[in-house]
Amino acid sequence: MDVMKTGSWASILGIYLFGVCGASTVSKIIPLGGDLAHWFDLGPAHFGWLVSLIAVPAALLAIPSGMVVDRFGPRIVLLCCALLGITANVIYSFAPTMLMLQVARLLEGTVIVHMYTAGPALLMATTEGKRRTTAMTIWATYMPVGTAVGLTIGGLFAETQGWRLTFACHGALYLAAGLLGLLQPDVKVRHPSAKPGLAAQILDLRAAYARPGLLLLGLAFFLMISMGLGANVTFPRYFSRAHDISMASASQMVAMATLVMVPGSLFAGLVLSRGLSQQMLFTLLGVVGFVVGILSFFPHLDIPVRYMVLGGWFFASGAAIAVLLATLPVVAEPQRRGAATALINQAGALATFVNPPIWLTYAEGTDWTPFAVLLGTGWSIAIAAMWLLALNAAKNRVTAPSA
Repeated sequence: MDVMKTGSWASILGIYLFGVCGASTVSKIIPLGGDLAHWFDLGPAHFGWLVSLIAVPAALLAIPSGMVVDRFGPRIVLLCCALLGITANVIYSFAPTMLMLQVARLLEGTVIVHMYTAGPALLMATTEGKRRTTAMTIWATYMPVGTAVGLTIGGLFAETQGWRLTFACHGALYLAAGLLGLLQPDVKVRHPSAKPGLAAQILDLRAAYARPGLLLLGLAFFLMISMGLGANVTFPRYFSRAHDISMASASQMVAMATLVMVPGSLFAGLVLSRGLSQQMLFTLLGVVGFVVGILSFFPHLDIPVRYMVLGGWFFASGAAIAVLLATLPVVAEPQRRGAATALINQAGALATFVNPPIWLTYAEGTDWTPFAVLLGTGWSIAIAAMWLLALNAAKNRVTAPSA
């Protein structure tokens, strides 16, 4: 049953909702740290590991997810993801033990890695020309929008007896996406032999790891996701204590500011189209991002000023991530772009897994200087990686004619 017209706005926005579901999966649990600590005796570091557990399937299933989508088609995969997403939220809603929460988190990780593969695949299969460009541009905003949605949902019920209603709301979001998915146009599934098998794709990934340019880009992406996610999981609780406001109010503050990543990404695309190099723009964003980043953690700020520096942080980080993604096609050979994308995805998954426990542990203290050190180190190494990447690309251009 498919009643949506191929490439229609209804179809595009229906697919986009799956991306929002995925991104909100990561962030919905962040405002619930206090509730989980109360009901499951969960310390900051253990809560951080629960947040990051979602990245384990992403790291392991990046390549197999592409094969699953090729085998069954993106529409079927998205529908299965909606069903599993609802199942995970049901488990959350009734989980009596920490083990069941971890099972739900791993299930959600499996869901989002397949959604992030199937969503763009269905968009590209059902659109073309300028409509495809517009559709992919819209899809690129799912992360900040979904993060804001997750923080808002979690914040609504945080520190209340009904904190588990967070999962009922998120399950309803998955249900809406699934119902719209039933109406999506179906696309023909390519024969499995039309694409390389798992072994060939793993070899491509290994070859990607041997490319200095891709490794440098992967390092920069790892650091950007580390700083972005680390700050995101820390901000609500940190602001709640700094301004003596509820977790709901603090989460809403962060949710609103997160949306500034969207104009940040558009700004990066506009500036790059005017001819400024990726490494120069990234450096400028790094300087701005470091300043507004440490100010975001400065304890003695009024709320209006906090909003301003927080918006600056999300603008700079959103633009910086857009620069890195714009650099990917430049450093990846056409025949290895799939493997290069898998490498970048694995770098993001590793950052998601490692950082929440570190940042949340520091957030329990009153000293803001560790965050300045983390941000300063992260931006410095990322900027250095971008300049080394540019030097490596220039070297390859010089040696190419004689090769």
